[in-house]
This record gives sequence, structure tokens and C-alpha cells, in this order.
Amino acid sequence: MAAQIQHHIRNLEDTLKGYLYEGPLTTYWSILEQKTKVKRERIATGLLGFIAIYLILGWAKDFVCNFIGFIYPAYASVLAVESAATHDDTEWLIYWIVYASFGIVEYIGYTFFHSLPFYWFGKCIFLLWLMAPGEKGGSHILYHRLIRPFVLKHHPVIDKHISDAKEQINKYSNIGTNDGDGNNV
Repeated sequence: MAAQIQHHIRNLEDTLKGYLYEGPLTTYWSILEQKTKVKRERIATGLLGFIAIYLILGWAKDFVCNFIGFIYPAYASVLAVESAATHDDTEWLIYWIVYASFGIVEYIGYTFFHSLPFYWFGKCIFLLWLMAPGEKGGSHILYHRLIRPFVLKHHPVIDKHISDAKEQINKYSNIGTNDGDGNNV
């Protein structure tokens, strides 16, 4: 068991080093490392620790958590849309589908969720898991195991309700519209 935990920690460290040395913020990490004379891994670990404590004890932790769950995915989504490849578009679209689905569940269970201790810290960890790329990422897992099967099973009923709603909107949006001679159009 301890060996498995150590293995996961090493994988996490390697992933973190990839972002620190090859990611889009590499030049900023380099400048910060030179100015402080502290390795970027330690700075990042300290920053993550500070954010974790802040999400447990801080003020406006709901904003910080939701900002983390929104700002990077929004940035990555814009880059994905602008790239020629389509795989990253699909990956980020799946993230937004799961993010929106979670938002609905969170809204329904607002009182329950917000009464949980360490809720914002847990939610932030959950959102980071959703952002993880590939088949082991949270978005991929939740989409393919829960959301996709539900939608595929119920899509005829959902489509019928959408069609009925469109008819009602069209019916009521045309009321009072006439052709100038007093006739409804």
C-alpha cells in the first residue's frame, strides 16, 4: 500500500515538473526561481499549500474555487478552438458538459453541499480532477460512465420536450404580430 502511494506521489511530482519546466508559464517560473533563489518545485508546492489552506479558512473561497475551475479551462478551450486538431476540442467540450452538470447538482443540493466542512477545498480538488487530461481524467470518466449513457437512453424524450417547448415559444412569440392590415402573421 505504501509503495502504491509513493508511486502516485512520484507520478504527481513528474506531472508537476512537466508543467513547471515545459508548460506555458515556464518563463515566469524561471524568473521567479532566479529572483527568489528557491527551486520552482518548492515555490509551486508552497503556493498549492497556501491555496489549500485558503480554501479551508479564507474569505471568498467560493470565488477562488470557481475561478480555478473556470479560468484555466476557459483559456485552454480558446486555444483548443483555435488549434487545427479536434481531439482537444472534444476533451474541453466534455469538461464543460460535466462542469455544467455538476453546477446543476450543486444548485439542487446547495444547502447540503455548502454545509459540509472543507467543501470548497474538496470542490477545488474535484474540479482539478475534472481538468486532468486523458481517459483517467474526471471529465472523461464521469461523461462516459454517467452523462453519456443517461442522455443516450433518454434523448427521444428530451428531444420531444425540446420540440414542444419550441412550438410553444413560436406560438406565443407570434401573438400580436400582424401584417399592417390587422391580420396576424
